[in-house]
Amino acid sequence: MATFDSKQYGWCKLTVAFGGRIIDGITEVEYTEKQEKDYLFGRGCSPHGVLRGHRTYEGKLSLWQSELEAMTRDAPDKDVMKLNFDIIIAYVPDDAEGQVVTDILKGCEFSEVKKSMKQGDKNMIVELPIMITKILRQQ
Repeated sequence: MATFDSKQYGWCKLTVAFGGRIIDGITEVEYTEKQEKDYLFGRGCSPHGVLRGHRTYEGKLSLWQSELEAMTRDAPDKDVMKLNFDIIIAYVPDDAEGQVVTDILKGCEFSEVKKSMKQGDKNMIVELPIMITKILRQQ
């Protein structure tokens, strides 16, 4: 019987890099892989199987405003939605014995940029939804 050695991963040891540098001003990263699925029906009332279709990938980054401004400064026509980039995410376990897990998000593009601030805020956090063409897990 197989045994699983489960190690924990925490935010303080997460590294996110794109555009040639590690992003210090990141406060959240999220990414999702979806696949279209339908039941295969035939004789009777129960499905005979599951059919699979297209895969889609999406996510979001939450960054300090200063990170957004740096990207905007260097983007074509100062438009971050024209950028196309890969994101490398490394998860390092809390102890030295666990596996470092690296996921690569390929062909990323921002789909929305929204700035918002309210009274009492000490800094601006910008949430940037991203479209992704492929997720390479455990590279």
